[in-house]
Order: sequence, then structure tokens, then C-alpha cells
Amino acid sequence: MALKLLIVDPDETWLAQAKKYFSDAMYDVSTVINGKEAQVMMYNTPFFAVIINYATQNHSCTQVLKFIKTNYTNTQVMVIVNDKALVDSGEVTEEKLKKFGVSEIAIKPFEIHYIKELLEGHQSLSDMMMSVNKKEGVSEETEVSMGDDAFTSIKIDEFYSSQAVLFDIYIKLSENKYLKILHTGDTFSKERLDKYKNDKKVESLYFHNSDRRKFIHYNNFLSKRMMDNKNIPVANKVNILKNVTEKFIEEAYTVGIRPQVIEQGKEVCENVFAMIEKQNDLYTVLKSYQTFDPTAYTHAFLVTLYSTAIIKQFEWQSKATIETTAMACMFHDIGKTLLPKEFINLSVKDMTPEQYEIYKKHPELGYQIFENNRQINHSVKQIILHHHEAFDGTGFPFQKKGNKIPTLANIVCLADDFVHIMIDEKLQPTEALRRILMDKIGVKRYNSILVEKFIKVFVDPAKAINKDTILPSNSRVVKKAS
Repeated sequence: MALKLLIVDPDETWLAQAKKYFSDAMYDVSTVINGKEAQVMMYNTPFFAVIINYATQNHSCTQVLKFIKTNYTNTQVMVIVNDKALVDSGEVTEEKLKKFGVSEIAIKPFEIHYIKELLEGHQSLSDMMMSVNKKEGVSEETEVSMGDDAFTSIKIDEFYSSQAVLFDIYIKLSENKYLKILHTGDTFSKERLDKYKNDKKVESLYFHNSDRRKFIHYNNFLSKRMMDNKNIPVANKVNILKNVTEKFIEEAYTVGIRPQVIEQGKEVCENVFAMIEKQNDLYTVLKSYQTFDPTAYTHAFLVTLYSTAIIKQFEWQSKATIETTAMACMFHDIGKTLLPKEFINLSVKDMTPEQYEIYKKHPELGYQIFENNRQINHSVKQIILHHHEAFDGTGFPFQKKGNKIPTLANIVCLADDFVHIMIDEKLQPTEALRRILMDKIGVKRYNSILVEKFIKVFVDPAKAINKDTILPSNSRVVKKAS
């Protein structure tokens, strides 16, 4: 069943265009030109969302907003502002409209698909599934030409779907050319995917960037279900958590830190906690995890995974602490997005001294991105700001030393260095850890207690660390007597 949408705008030409666009996008659309008709319409029909122009008359926009807030608290509300001067002058502000229950503000000019993206950001998984026009069977394949930068990829073995496919799925034929093999609403066909995988050796599937949020929604839901299922191997759980985490980070880096993006991030963090809390056999994956994908998204996921696993070893660990650290890990390098483009694929070891000085600003830039964001707590911001500070004072940006560095930030520093070694040098996790422990100078970058706890990440919780475990010289772990 299509989601019901009410659009209120005095511009009848734009109203007609909007109705056609959203109807084609599978919404059940009603339109009116004034506030009085809008209120009458809402008396008779429950709407998923209302889009209303601030210039609405005959019951003003403000009157309609008060009416909705009083009577329809579950309805999503978006306000369109024709003139940016109204915002600049303070007549229309986000704070004022939020008090009336407004979810989003869209200031003209904008492309109409921007409105659709904002609406989809507020859809729950049940909303999305309800809005899909379900079909029996599978539609015919369709070849399309579109820029490669419009698509997101996922390994074919790692794609999961509901019974009715939530968005179009493609395979890549050549540069800027794709074949749509599953259409929105098709009955999911694993047989079709297996055919492409086995007969045509297809390794990846693709979907539109605009559908990435739907992917995150569904896979967050699936992750939660899988974490509670004891019959699913831990490697499978880590894999789906990796997929949803990477796509979430990609979404945040691409579209920005919008409120609905942060909400999805919180769901990811809850699933990270469930993994760390419930999987006593997680150590089996952590000590043998093998991926040498150098992308920022994979790096951020692995830092998240190993940082939270270290925290799990402490008696003071809690749900809040693990979820806070997970959020910080996913965004720890976001400040790099504000650096010059030349830094995107530039390794630290290849930087000139001048470039390295610029690179060292990224923790502060990351902090600035979140500084005034009320959805992100203070601890997350502090971890982002200090994640390159070293226990021996050799880090940056402030060269803080010892206990002046937040413990969680030093944990992220350790996990971050570890992941760089593992990926850059293509080492198994245990070998990457050995590399850190054997570096008598480098290991001083971390509180020795954290290093001890990191060693335990790779050990069966039911067993003690054996006497042959390599430890840093300043470690306080007492080896078991032989």
C-alpha cells in the first residue's frame, strides 16, 4: 500500500509537477492550494507526511502546523521556503519550526528529488516495505546508461533482501553502463543472482546512491535479528555488520551529518554492542579476520570492531561506553573530508613534511564538524579530537601525554594504528599485533594496560593468557607460572 502524502502549495504549476513526480515514485498523493483545504483533507485521511509551503494562505502555514502538532503527532512535516531572505532575516528559523513539529526545511531553489530524499530519511523500515508495489515473479532485465558515480556496490555473496526487493538491483556491463536484473517490488530471486555469480562470474551488485539509506535500514534490521540468533555463525554476523557500517559511513561522508543519518548511526552502534556483548566466540574472527580493502569505510569499520572489542575486556565497560566509542570510530577520520582532494588517496608515508602538517589538522577539523551538533555527545567529539594523541606525548594535534589523553581516545589510537598495519602490510591480525608489540619505541604510544587488554581480544575468554604471550616491557600483566 502506497504511503499517503499531502502537498500544500499556492503555486498550482509546481503543485502539478510535484504530484506527478511523487505519484511516479509510488506515493499516494493529494494536493491542495490553501491551509483550510489542507486541514479538511487531514480530517478525513491519515497522511504519512505533509509538505507545506511557508507562503500558504487562507489558514497560514503556522496555523496548519499547530493543527498538525495538536492532532497528528506521528505525521512527518516538511516546510518549503520560497525566499532565503526569510531565513536570513530570522523570520523563519529551524528552531522555530521544530517547535511546531517540523521535520525538515527545504529552501528554494532545489531539485524535486531532494524533497524525496528528505522524506525517505524519515521512513521506518515498515514504511518502506509498505510503500513497495509488490509483484509476482521477476521483471525483465533492462539495460541503462548512467554515470558510475551514481551507484553503490555490494559483493554479490553479501547481498540480502526482503521477499519483495526494496530497490532496483543492477550488474555492471561496462563503464557507465548497467543491467537492471531486479526491479523494485520484484519477488527476490536468489536463483537469478546465483546464475550471474556462477555462470557469468559476476562479483558485485549495484544500486543507486539514493537507495543507500534503504539498504542501511534493512540491514540494520537484519543485523539485529542475526545477533539474537545463536545458530548463525559469528563470521556471518561480522560480515553483515561490516556491510551496514561501511554503507552508513559512506552515506554520512556523502550526504552530510543530517539528523536522520545520525539516527541510523545509533542503530548501527546498538548492533555493534550486541555483537561485542553476546558473541563469546568473536575472538575466533578477530584473530583471523582477513581484508585488505584500503577504503576509508573498511578502515573505519575495522577500527570500530577492534576498539569496542578492547573495551569489552574492561570491568567498567558498558552499553553506553561501547556505543559511544563505536560512533566515534565511524567518524574518527571525517575531518579528512575537509582536507584538499590530493589527500584522499595519499598515504602518510608518501607525504611531504608540508603535507603532513596539513594532514595533522584532521582531528580538529573532525571536531569542528560535530562541535555544534546536539545529537552527538561530548565524549564522541573528544575521541575524534584526540584519536591521534599518543601516551608518550608524540601524537597530535596537542602532543598530550599520559593520563591527559582520554582513555577511549587512546584505545582508538591503538586500534587505528593496528588496522593501518594490518591493511597496509597485508598481515593477519595476530601478526599485526606482534608487529606493534615488537616495536619497543612505538608500543610506548599506548597505555600498557590497553595493550594488555588488546592481547586478550585474541584469546578464548574461557582460557587464561599462556606464559608465551609476548608483552611490552612496561606491561603489568603477570605471566602464569610454569
